[in-house]
Amino acid sequence: MKKILITLLGTVWILSSAKAQDYPLITDHPGTFEVIDWGVYTHYDCGFTKTETTANYQKILGITELVRKNPVFTNQKGFNCYVYVFTRNCPDKFAYGVPSRLRFDFGDWFMDKGQAKVYKIEPPSWSVIVNSLEHVFGGNYSLGASKPTEKTKEGFNYEKWKSVSDKLSECIYIPGQKEELGNGIDRYASELIIVYNPERPPYYLPVKFREIAEWLIEYWKLYPDKIQSDMMLGMIEAEYARFSEAERDGWAYNNTYDERSPFLKITPIPGPQPVVRLNPEYWNKKLPRSAIQILSFNRLTDTNRYTKEKEEWLKLGSPGYSLNRFLEALDINSLVPAIDK
Repeated sequence: MKKILITLLGTVWILSSAKAQDYPLITDHPGTFEVIDWGVYTHYDCGFTKTETTANYQKILGITELVRKNPVFTNQKGFNCYVYVFTRNCPDKFAYGVPSRLRFDFGDWFMDKGQAKVYKIEPPSWSVIVNSLEHVFGGNYSLGASKPTEKTKEGFNYEKWKSVSDKLSECIYIPGQKEELGNGIDRYASELIIVYNPERPPYYLPVKFREIAEWLIEYWKLYPDKIQSDMMLGMIEAEYARFSEAERDGWAYNNTYDERSPFLKITPIPGPQPVVRLNPEYWNKKLPRSAIQILSFNRLTDTNRYTKEKEEWLKLGSPGYSLNRFLEALDINSLVPAIDK
């Protein structure tokens, strides 16, 4: 078995080396930079005026110019950068302004049988989400509330059930340990970056253990199937009974270790994943809707990983070399000026 593994690893190394020799990266090839509007204002009718979208697009271009302060864009060589500007869902009660996503594609130049080519099909990319925190953090506690197609229990009320499900969907959990880096920058789980206006109210608020637990109980009370409703309600209520009134009045945290509540999936024991809901008061509605008020993107704290991958990708002649160079050199403070106040 060990000999087979060594043989397989050797084969992978030979194939990788052959690829590097056949398609070596051209690190000194002049590069280009292009911004492409991928229907950012046309996919949904969110009620934005032409004046608002025109002003917002100038703000978007401003973000791209801040990103281009990265040293890899100085005398840009070895890759083309294509910036696609995508739409996001229309703002709900927890959001404000024009939401969008900027995807920076890094297409490395390489040599193919004596001809210089650039990787264009699904090249490695990095994204910035603008004016939206929807789906940025961890999962929510919604269990779904699709309209039943089969017979329901007596007295079932779909609207009440869906209302409780909607409340649960607003409860999300933070993906990991939070660090406040100052200057309107927070980092979560050593990777997720939020750039915001620190002079505004917090962009999310904690949720009480009692609040979410009792919504979960209500959800199963209202559930359309009586057998499943009775079964789950019994287990959930039994778990809730294990917690004291003082614990119920505490904040909720995503449960990854508390054996008392495997079905509730929350705990009052403080941990790195607090349960929160987005705060609509964060948004400054005195600013025009074209303004930029929050950004999010990923960038590892451990930049040595980018350095190692950059060197490895160069040896293998693999796309990803230029993206790792970019992330290695990225100064997260460079995007702070994009936030309007």
